[in-house]
Amino acid sequence: MNLLKDDWIPVRPLQFGSSEKISLQRLLCGEEKWEVCLPRDDMELAEIQLLICLAQTLFMPQTVSELKQRIAKPLDEKDFEEGIKPPYSDWFQLDHPDWPFMQKKGAKSLTQMDKLMTGVDSATNCCFVNEPGLATQLCGGCTAIALFNLASCSPSFGGGFKPGLRGPATPITTLVQGRHLRETVWLNVLYELEVERIMPWYREAKYQKPTWVEPIMADDNMAAQQIGLMRGLLWQPAFVELIPPSGKGTCSCCGYLSNQVYIDFNKDKFKYTVEGKWPHPHSPLILIQKKGELKEEHASFKTSTAPSWTQLSRFVVQQQIDTDNKEGQQPAAVVLQVQLLYGQEAQKLHLLVGGYLNRAGQASVLGRRHDVFTLNHGWDKHTKVVREIVNTGLGYKDALSKSLWVFVNGLKESKGNDGSKIKGLGEKLKLHEVATRHFFRRSEPVVQDTLARIDFAAPAPTLTKMRSYLKHTVMELFDESVRPYLQDPELIKTMAIARRTLYKQLSNLEPPQNKGGNNGATTT
Repeated sequence: MNLLKDDWIPVRPLQFGSSEKISLQRLLCGEEKWEVCLPRDDMELAEIQLLICLAQTLFMPQTVSELKQRIAKPLDEKDFEEGIKPPYSDWFQLDHPDWPFMQKKGAKSLTQMDKLMTGVDSATNCCFVNEPGLATQLCGGCTAIALFNLASCSPSFGGGFKPGLRGPATPITTLVQGRHLRETVWLNVLYELEVERIMPWYREAKYQKPTWVEPIMADDNMAAQQIGLMRGLLWQPAFVELIPPSGKGTCSCCGYLSNQVYIDFNKDKFKYTVEGKWPHPHSPLILIQKKGELKEEHASFKTSTAPSWTQLSRFVVQQQIDTDNKEGQQPAAVVLQVQLLYGQEAQKLHLLVGGYLNRAGQASVLGRRHDVFTLNHGWDKHTKVVREIVNTGLGYKDALSKSLWVFVNGLKESKGNDGSKIKGLGEKLKLHEVATRHFFRRSEPVVQDTLARIDFAAPAPTLTKMRSYLKHTVMELFDESVRPYLQDPELIKTMAIARRTLYKQLSNLEPPQNKGGNNGATTT
């Protein structure tokens, strides 16, 4: 199966019609409008990202105007044929006899296909989020997507296996979503000058071969600044080789009958070192200064409770390290490019966000998160408002958490009239953590709605409505949390202090002109 020539891309028509598989040429050169069609959101995001990587490395626009033309109109078939001419036509064949796509021949540890699809058997909640037998046998297209996803977006196989170039934590991917699949692909392709901006060594490494054609060797030591564009975007950190397919069968992922299905593969451990951070264009960076040295790491999901919006400012707002900010941030290059691409003609931003949650250094997946955020027109000129929306939401979460923390733990340093410490409920119940999870669940729709509807040039009215809703939500959750203990005489004083803490926190969140009074609260 050849990714440049065969029908392997699972899609459905955007308006109506049955799903089917199409070729890369039909996607990029045809007038039809498609959307991806797979049973898992992470596989769909990996499919989109793989298509972007193919377009980026094989059909890179030279100028802004050429990129705009690609976004607006299908690619000319002559340009497509020019982009896939040898040697590329051989490099993207999944079962090539010499250099199969994203594989290295000679691995010996036999492994079933479910290990190739992230989170099918190694997730703590896999039995709840995956259909049984989802990766029993995979067609060539789903196998290629799973290979790419495991190499670029997922934890490694486990101990002794290297993570991808965005590791060791599993990276967050942020992409710009278009009106249909072809537009989405081109909106996330950088034109040549942008590539040179993020990768000054681009021209020197322009003709580097991918890792499955020119393999990484055991114990290699290389600098990230030596890795070229194709080699980095399609980096394969593991020693993987598919076992030859077993013949015809129905793919357990996409559901299509295929002439060839894969049921197992070989893998082996090998070690190498990459010094530095490769500038991946699909992920935001976090910048941390420690002991005079600047450390860069790709953004990742750290907790299972906090939704994606809590990190939204990292996805779209640049922030330098200075006296006021000890941590900097850099949005993904594709997001920065779209800010500049259309200027005043820019429309709403539809931002695709996805990634896995896992413990550092472990392969087990604790969860996955894939969202679409809509930011209203003007977001690119008013990124401070985006930051304010996120910080406001987090501020109300902290107000709830801090006040209930007082109720749970009591006041260990303050003394009552009888000389005893003021009693708390006890840490075992962790009401503040339970309430935080409920807050995130209830607040997510209003935060997303605010981002989609706000007038970024005049944000005050919409922000006021959001604050009012979040304040009501916090007070409601506080009351729900403490209600079972209203009749406990030992907790009455603690409850009053916790409630006073809540009012103080809520007052601090009000804009200066709105402060005063007791925020409309009533005492118990």
